[in-house]
Amino acid sequence: MDSSPLKKTFDSLSDEPGLTLFTTKTASLGETQYPASHEFTRGTEVSVFADVTRGHRGLKSARIEYETDGGKESMDMISTPTLGRFETVVPPLLDSFRYRVVTPTLESDWEVLEPYDPPSLVHAKWVAEPPSYLKMETIRHEGFGYLRVPEGSLLSLELHVGESPERVGTFILGDDANLTIESNAPGFFQHGLVLEDEWKGAVRLTDLDAPEREPVDFDEFVIAPIPDEPPLVEITEPAKDLQLPADARLLIEVFASDDHAGEKEEESLFVEPVEKEKNLNYILDLNELPLAVGDVLTYMALAMDNKEPEGQLARSEIYFIEILPPEGNTTDGDGGEMEGEQKEIPVRDFINKTKKIIRMTYDALLENDHEKEKMALAIGSAALGLKHEMTKVYDENEGQFPVVDGIDLGELLNEAAYHIEQTEIFAGDQMIDESLEPSETTLRKLVQLYALMQKMQKQKAKGKGKPEKSEETAGKPPEEEEESEDPAEELRRLGKDLEKLEEFEERQKELNSEIGRAAAAGEEGEPNQEIARDQEELRRELESLRDEWYERSGSLGEVESLDAAGGEMKDAAGELRRDEPRDARPHGELAAEALGNAISEVEGKMAGLAAGMVDQLSEQAGELAGRQRGLSEETGKAQPGEGEELKGEQDQLNEEAKELLDKIDQSARALGDFNENATEDLLKGSRDSREDGLERSGKRASNSLLYEAFPQAQREEDKVAENLEDLEKDLQGVADKLRNLGNQALRELVEKLQQTKDELPGMGEEEIKETAEELAQAIGGLPNAENDERLRNLTRFLEQVPITEDPSQAKSMASAAVNEAIELVEQFFWQEAVRNKLRRNQDTTAAPGRYKRQVEEYFRRIAEGE
Repeated sequence: MDSSPLKKTFDSLSDEPGLTLFTTKTASLGETQYPASHEFTRGTEVSVFADVTRGHRGLKSARIEYETDGGKESMDMISTPTLGRFETVVPPLLDSFRYRVVTPTLESDWEVLEPYDPPSLVHAKWVAEPPSYLKMETIRHEGFGYLRVPEGSLLSLELHVGESPERVGTFILGDDANLTIESNAPGFFQHGLVLEDEWKGAVRLTDLDAPEREPVDFDEFVIAPIPDEPPLVEITEPAKDLQLPADARLLIEVFASDDHAGEKEEESLFVEPVEKEKNLNYILDLNELPLAVGDVLTYMALAMDNKEPEGQLARSEIYFIEILPPEGNTTDGDGGEMEGEQKEIPVRDFINKTKKIIRMTYDALLENDHEKEKMALAIGSAALGLKHEMTKVYDENEGQFPVVDGIDLGELLNEAAYHIEQTEIFAGDQMIDESLEPSETTLRKLVQLYALMQKMQKQKAKGKGKPEKSEETAGKPPEEEEESEDPAEELRRLGKDLEKLEEFEERQKELNSEIGRAAAAGEEGEPNQEIARDQEELRRELESLRDEWYERSGSLGEVESLDAAGGEMKDAAGELRRDEPRDARPHGELAAEALGNAISEVEGKMAGLAAGMVDQLSEQAGELAGRQRGLSEETGKAQPGEGEELKGEQDQLNEEAKELLDKIDQSARALGDFNENATEDLLKGSRDSREDGLERSGKRASNSLLYEAFPQAQREEDKVAENLEDLEKDLQGVADKLRNLGNQALRELVEKLQQTKDELPGMGEEEIKETAEELAQAIGGLPNAENDERLRNLTRFLEQVPITEDPSQAKSMASAAVNEAIELVEQFFWQEAVRNKLRRNQDTTAAPGRYKRQVEEYFRRIAEGE
């Protein structure tokens, strides 16, 4: 039988005459069925239902009769949508309600609805006594809901119940089990505990003398502990590794704070306990320490709070001071190069990897056993990789390392490899504490190696301690021995820097995603600390690159973008350590933006450098073409007997032309990693020159001059000159396109044109005219705009759009002009470059209003030749 009486149908009733009665709580919409005689909570509104049997289907009415103090009364029942069913609602039950149902042919027995008083709650009071070391006031709360109290608080719950019923059972319903609350006085119940984890549940009261009655449940409560996190401590200045002479004085700034209010104590490495949050300064005088060149000072800040029974220790990031001689004092460089056939020793890379291993070791020492085991594997793996790298460099240069101040640099590197191998062994045996000492010894050996290499380079620069000069260099003054960096080599170096920056940008974006997720989830504690560590690691790697740049250039302007990115990374890590991922998020976004700016700057430098390389080739081609034209004129005037001298000049030009083609091929290969389009165009230019007979015509001219066939010689010489002139133009075109890869103004114009093309259908009349004026001004400012007839015509065409009276015609004119402009502007780039730039920038395309100002500024720069 269906448990819901409202779903009961006439067909389910018996054919036997009679009435079936049942009741429901009116507010429950009949979802629960009760007997005709039943107990309900006092004041409940009850619905009475009566079903007639199939034999009395003709009944059209029914009424309910009930007894009152004044006698009997009755009221009609209402017919329901269910055939044969009638319903009425009786007054709220305050006293016993005796009733029966009567129809013209049937009547039921007398039934009784009895009211009763359920258990009630007078009050629920919570008292939380925070741990004494926090020196916080007692926390009081009434009722249920959500409450946060310090971790370790002594929490007590007091429940006061009503006088009726006489015996009440009190329980807390939890996720795992139900808890019985004991009475400590008539009508009072109390329960206490020390809060370590979140406590969640709901209070239930029951009538112990009538267990069949429904219990009374109250709203859920959640008591959440406020964890006593370790204090925060960080070194704010200088937040990076340093290289200093042994007599330097260093100002160190430390920030320390704790997470709980009250009279908190923080402690730093250098001062007595201080207030809750403090910036501390300390002068570290290296003169007071027994330091020598090559030593490494590891420093950090420690803080301990007053949590009981044992305070919590926190540690800042770890930084290193490398002790170098005054003449070798510098920021991180690239380690220098050895002489002769020796390969570069990447000692700075070895130093940075060793520092990373040491930092990982200190981190592992603070972890639990399970985390230590995982980190030990990572430390051992890193040490093994570093050992292999150092061993490889040692083997490649064995027997060729110089001796500086009586110390064999190769032996230093070998000793460093030995000690890092000990780190690998200890870490592999899960002996993390023991692995720290050989790691630090490795670092000292490498820093000593670096210091001696720097000293050797300084001495060479001053002409001291140099190896004996070769015959080729013995007679040359010092300035002639100094050679500027090969453009191809510089391009390669910039390419490596670009790869690093792109990797940094990608890692920063990944960190930003993690920060965003942490902010959205309200993460606290270890997840934020993990992101902060990754952010600091990225900042240190960026700082190393920044120092390399500054050492090479000596200009703060060159490292401005890197400094900006590093500063934002530092702020992001600080906010994360404070458990404020929302505040860290904008710093992370700004760091990524600054890295993007640095990438654009490097791309611009590479484009300029590559363009300069091709410019030189173009100038050489032009110079050779001019000389060839001059020789052709001399050949045309030549007299018998002058052929041999002219042949000598032609042979010289032929040799130089061949060398030029070889240089073009070499430059093309050098540009391969930077721009494949340039490589392809350069190789095509040299190939076309050969196929067009540059070398062949030169040889024919030389042979004709040998036999003094001057007219024939002159024809071949003119072919050579024409070939070189075409080559010059081709090379200049490649140089211009390379230069424009870093031309922000042209790139913005391409983006503006593409954006205008996309938005033109939805533009209004005034917006079309304003946009056309902007584009006319921008295109008129392009290079060669005055000399290029198509650009001039396009500019004039766009200038006509604002004065066109017909709006539809103006839109049509603007659309045609934009399409032609896109085609024309692409001549300044390679087609692939245009598409790549558009794809790269489509997510950050500026709004039209912003472009108005930008385009004016960009083309002002072009007009001024910037």
